[in-house]
Amino acid sequence: MAHFLYISDVFCPWCYGFSKNIAKIKKKFALPFEVYAGALVEPAVDLEARVKQSPNVQAFIDKLYAATGVKISDDYVNMLFSGNAKNIFMDSKKASRLFYVLKHFKPEFALEIMEFLQFRFYNLGKDIFAEDTVHSFAETFAVSSVDIFKYLHDEQSEIASHEETEKGFDILGEIVLYPTLYYVENGVNHFISRGYVNYEDCEKAIFAAMRATENNQDGQSAVLMGKSCSLDGTCG
Repeated sequence: MAHFLYISDVFCPWCYGFSKNIAKIKKKFALPFEVYAGALVEPAVDLEARVKQSPNVQAFIDKLYAATGVKISDDYVNMLFSGNAKNIFMDSKKASRLFYVLKHFKPEFALEIMEFLQFRFYNLGKDIFAEDTVHSFAETFAVSSVDIFKYLHDEQSEIASHEETEKGFDILGEIVLYPTLYYVENGVNHFISRGYVNYEDCEKAIFAAMRATENNQDGQSAVLMGKSCSLDGTCG
């Protein structure tokens, strides 16, 4: 079945910015999304240390907003500079496991679950590893918090989550950049974009991939590569 394959990361701000384009893609093409979580932040780092590494937070927020039209909230900034910042961690391995576990209960909402976690971090300014994340998810998606916590602490979920992340690496190949989007049909991944790319270019690439599939071609005409930008606002 034709669908989109989306490789994102809970702590990727450009993925959070790309969510606006993803919403347009979802509405335009009405196809399901297969979603894998990445490993952007490894090893884990606490927010206090992250700010020290990249102190010009506002420059980054301004650049992301200018490029995407998506605003990182004041609540996020307040979280970064709160007295509890040293106890809140960005940890993609742990976040990928949390995403995998939540997706286990509602696999048809994989895209919404990734966006749910990113929204809690970058808009609500909350520690996604706090227990209220699970409770909020359970209430929103009508599942049992008890069952989620049980599976979250099951060794099997850790193994399965790791395997899925490794599968994502295999798909990405030598260039690991989030977000990455593919159009998939007949078992073939047609590359659409890497990094933040504007909606119009993504749409053209998707239509090109669809036409190529109809004509039994590979569908790869041009590489849509977004800018690589650091948290201090510097883009290369």
